[in-house]
Amino acid sequence: MTVPDERLFMTLRRPDRTGAPRMALEFARALRADGLDLTLVHGPLPRTGPSILPDVAGVGVRTVLEPRLERPWDPRLVRALAARVRRDGGRCVIGVNQSDRAPALLAAARAGVPGVLMVQNQHRFHGPRPLAAAKRRSYQAVVARHTTLAVCTSTVVRDEMTAFGVPAERTVVLPNGISVPAPVALTGAERARLRGQMGAGEGDLLLLNVGRLDPQKGQDLLLAALDGVPAPVHVALVGDAVATRRSADHEAVLHRQVRRLGLERRVSFPGWRDDVPRLLAAADGYVHTARWEGPALPLSVLEAMAAGCPTVFTDCSGRPPVFEEGRDGLLARSEDPTSIRERIAELAAMPPADRAAMGAAGAELVRAHYRVEDLGRTFSRLVRGVLDAG
Repeated sequence: MTVPDERLFMTLRRPDRTGAPRMALEFARALRADGLDLTLVHGPLPRTGPSILPDVAGVGVRTVLEPRLERPWDPRLVRALAARVRRDGGRCVIGVNQSDRAPALLAAARAGVPGVLMVQNQHRFHGPRPLAAAKRRSYQAVVARHTTLAVCTSTVVRDEMTAFGVPAERTVVLPNGISVPAPVALTGAERARLRGQMGAGEGDLLLLNVGRLDPQKGQDLLLAALDGVPAPVHVALVGDAVATRRSADHEAVLHRQVRRLGLERRVSFPGWRDDVPRLLAAADGYVHTARWEGPALPLSVLEAMAAGCPTVFTDCSGRPPVFEEGRDGLLARSEDPTSIRERIAELAAMPPADRAAMGAAGAELVRAHYRVEDLGRTFSRLVRGVLDAG
């Protein structure tokens, strides 16, 4: 039976199924397997797309709606979080999204317990310049003073946290990982059907890009790179805009860019799909052109590699450790359409056997170094260490 001094809280402003919530789910699974009781305090459900909450509840985590997480600057949010932690005997608060990390740390400090951060992404502070600068100063002041441990997805992210004033000894690098799925076998007819749904012609090289439509993910850079690729390459942008004006505006920009570049027959927008593993099995490759990320190998890239897809992705979070360029995948320069174009052309020019060999090498890399079960156990040990240190 779980004892009171093992109760933890986790905050998650946006309980959708993007990268950070999915890693929060896997770390929650590991904490529960380690016998820790966990409550997820979350913001409102996503307006579009599925929520991670049913999965979280499925691993035995209690979920609690806190509408004020939609307005993380609301001073009543910290008081409410701290009161809940004290009332339920919580021993630690774990903040996930950038926007809910400061309230999580302040609530932990008010409740007299440690504050742990899952720093999944590089930091961006949006809004007019004075507002963005004020957000940065406020965030920096809180994390520098109140972070007990920052679990960072890459050295790039850890360097940001130490630049904010978090002592290096309070940071650790733990990459993201995935639960490696069993191989997906498609019949010829199903493969042709799925490729048709993605808009690919019979002779096209089908490349997938999976993720929310957002400036961070750089789909506009991918379209700019695709313009001028000589091979018959078709790109399917699988995903939707999330419920922010920035994301919705970006989706509109992408559609205008496709029309302006005359790419209507080479680019498709299938929207959100819940059969991505089958789409990966039907594709010839995967391309990821983000401007910034947290891990050097983002979740979508890991999933593509695990599925045996040869991948092109940007070095926006540095070069992945234990990654061999040209064997495990192809690395392009971040925010450089010319570099992305060259890598796509290189992939397209490979004989099918060489692309298959690259896909197999990437899959082996993921199996050897990025199994989320192993990384989850490490995260749970880190949290146990925080609890033991008091």
